[in-house]
Amino acid sequence: MPRFNSRRSFALKLALFYALFFGVISAGGVALLYNLVRTHTLSEVDQELLERKEEIGLAAARIGLAGLRSEFSADSEAFGRQDYFIRMLDRSGNILVSSDTSAWPPALLAKIDISGDDPQFSYLRLPDARSKARVLSARIGDDAILQLGISLEDNENFLRLFRRYALIIVFSMLTLGTLIGWALARKAMAGVEAVTRTAAGIAGGNFAHRVEAAGYGREIDDLVSTFNRMASRVQSLMEQMRQVNDNIAHDLRSPLTRIRGLAEGAAMNGDLGHDGIELAGSIVEECDRLIQMINTMLDISETEVGMQGLRLEAVEPARLARDVFDLFQDVALDKGIHLSADIPSVTAIQGDRRKLQRALANLLDNALKYTPSDGEVKVSLTEDAGRIAWAVQDTGQGIAPEDLPHIFERFYRGDRSRHLAGSGLGLSLVRAIARAHGGEVSVESRFGQGSVFTMTLPKQAEGRAH
Repeated sequence: MPRFNSRRSFALKLALFYALFFGVISAGGVALLYNLVRTHTLSEVDQELLERKEEIGLAAARIGLAGLRSEFSADSEAFGRQDYFIRMLDRSGNILVSSDTSAWPPALLAKIDISGDDPQFSYLRLPDARSKARVLSARIGDDAILQLGISLEDNENFLRLFRRYALIIVFSMLTLGTLIGWALARKAMAGVEAVTRTAAGIAGGNFAHRVEAAGYGREIDDLVSTFNRMASRVQSLMEQMRQVNDNIAHDLRSPLTRIRGLAEGAAMNGDLGHDGIELAGSIVEECDRLIQMINTMLDISETEVGMQGLRLEAVEPARLARDVFDLFQDVALDKGIHLSADIPSVTAIQGDRRKLQRALANLLDNALKYTPSDGEVKVSLTEDAGRIAWAVQDTGQGIAPEDLPHIFERFYRGDRSRHLAGSGLGLSLVRAIARAHGGEVSVESRFGQGSVFTMTLPKQAEGRAH
């Protein structure tokens, strides 16, 4: 199953988009509502001041300045001296009549603009710096200017509380948007993930896997339907390929086996003479080589396309390496090559013992083949970060730089190795087996000094079980 990558997950990006969308919408809505509430409350204050200004204008004409003093005192006591003031001034700015303004710093009152004929609204920052006052300056009659001031502390407290709850609402919308976005994204991507899992299973060789249509939505359901049809077609093609391979194997191996049998029988009869017997022996050897080449080629093809399932079992890498090492000791001794090993005990892995043994044997046989007498070949085993690695190092002729990218290709043989026996299929088979187990094989080589082939596998096989 593909690993979850938070940086590349489309579902996470979609969830974050939903969260951002909800956050922007809610923040914009709350900001708009806040401005409307703020404007509305301020307009109510202004309207109240204008209405009071009209009342005082009528009272001034009716009761005069003496009556206004008691009127102003009553208003100041009703609203509170710290929250309200009222006064009347002449054109020169001299106070004609005023409420108790002792709670209002004179320096603040002196800053009030009393110029102009139309009613004017202004702000005063109160000494506590937590709130402001709204002030109306308007002409009363021809010679007097009326000033009304009212503290906005209650309005500021209300707006401050409104902002606090607005932040809570925005944060809640972000959280809710993230959760809803994640749920919607997961639902939208569930079909894609199902296709991905099934595709991974098919890539692993299980061509019977299909995606269940679970009502993901029309677009995803169409994708699932198309994918299932494609998988069925691929399975059919693989079955046809299996049959073709079987036919090829039968059609080629059977005649070769008969030719080999005839040549071997003729050689055993002794009627062919010395030269005839040698020719018959050569025919037998060539038939054996061709049969082995055909078998190896078919093994590679079937392993690569997943038609050969792995017989998974617990495999001890150290024991496997020692068995192969022991198998080739006599070969190394005959060639005068020093064969050594560094094989510590490591964690057991899941794998196909026979195939892994064949792959490691191919690597070791290859090293001995291209290493001259008095050379050295070393088999080693390492374990790191959930993976194990077999390495075969030799002091042979090495691989030319131009040959290095092609050595795992089928039938490829470098110019310096064409005189040696072989078909050019051994390394291709090693790579096919390694990849079937979810691993890989690599090579490092210095021309004229030797090579190191390393087969690395995960501890838990990721290949095709049989």
